[in-house]
Amino acid sequence: MLFTNIDVLQADGTLLPGRTVAVRDGRIAYIGKSVPTADWGEVISGKDRLLMPGFYNAHTHAAMTLLRGYGDDLPLDQWLRERVFPIEAKMTGEDVYWGTMLGIAEMFSTGTVSFSDMYFFADRVVQAALTSGIKANVGCSIRCVPDRERLQDIPAYYEAKGLLEAARELKTDRVRVDIAPHAEYTTTPALLAELAELSATYGTRVQTHLSETQAEHLACVGRHGKTPAAVMRDAGLFARPVTAAHCVWTTESDWDILAQYGVTVAHCPQSNLKLGSGIAPVEAMRRRGIPVAVGTDSAASNNNLNMLEEVRTAALLARGVSRDSRALPAGEALYMATRAGALAQGREDCGDIRLGYRADLLVVNQRVPTMMPKHSALSNLLFSAGTGALEMTVVDGCVVYRDGEFPTLDMERIRYRVNRCTKALLAR
Repeated sequence: MLFTNIDVLQADGTLLPGRTVAVRDGRIAYIGKSVPTADWGEVISGKDRLLMPGFYNAHTHAAMTLLRGYGDDLPLDQWLRERVFPIEAKMTGEDVYWGTMLGIAEMFSTGTVSFSDMYFFADRVVQAALTSGIKANVGCSIRCVPDRERLQDIPAYYEAKGLLEAARELKTDRVRVDIAPHAEYTTTPALLAELAELSATYGTRVQTHLSETQAEHLACVGRHGKTPAAVMRDAGLFARPVTAAHCVWTTESDWDILAQYGVTVAHCPQSNLKLGSGIAPVEAMRRRGIPVAVGTDSAASNNNLNMLEEVRTAALLARGVSRDSRALPAGEALYMATRAGALAQGREDCGDIRLGYRADLLVVNQRVPTMMPKHSALSNLLFSAGTGALEMTVVDGCVVYRDGEFPTLDMERIRYRVNRCTKALLAR
């Protein structure tokens, strides 16, 4: 496709007005002021439009759309143990598949082109990602089970290993498989060490939860005499490329660890606020050189998968907490939600509008009231625009959302199956 006379917003907030952008074979093949003479396929007028990189959701559990609103107004530990874990134990692979498909539809319509997911029946998450056309880093959530703490004694290990073997046969790198220990408090140091070795064997990345609540953090110190970050470091997990979700209750010594090992923090502000977990000290971590990306967490704890809302909340919280209007500038916030998320997934050629990069793009209508006047397209996007301004989502040069339509999804079937799965799940 060829976008003509369109304003280009790059990941760092740089605005290139009135550019031509050409896409071929899923990559950005040209950026300039003139119109190159070639057959580029569909020509899209960029008049009053903004072209920007798509969002990379660095932490979510997409299938939990089925649990949206199911366990509200509870603290995390009670929410997990009384509401979430019991109903998740009744979930089937079909539930996970259709819940994920619903989540992907929501993500497409709000500008997400890739997501990092940690769940069970992870093969069905992979299937949903492959079917829909989205990018995904998928991890099978691994936790200890009663009286079985060795990796080979945990059923999820065999699910994860099967997924890793199957991933080697995929003919696309849109979908990748990560190792995903759930958290320190649901594993052991020995299990974390085994998972670090598994990650090294298969050359994968790692996703985990880290110091999400104060109770979790303090309980770990009581068990081991050290913080969750120190436990994971000492188990060798941080020797692998890791994305650690939340990090709300990390300490200054933890920040030194995260910075030393290049661990990416997946900042999930709305979920942390809704569950009353606290506010991650993002600006302090960034000052230590810790890479920070943005995630929504699940639709059961957020309760949406809207990355534009998430990054706006992140920027406002940083300023409110520090009482400094210069904290987390708009360009740096946008970078966290785009390029930083792509790098957290190991996608070096994604997350920005640059020559040769993957064409993961959003088209935003600048004629809607919240995008006018155009003093600053970046400020309008981050602080005033709703996703109603989003006209198009493109993944690897393929249109997956356009003016309320989903070319790669059968939305009627998704709605029907989601309703059916939800009723059956509640009955079980």
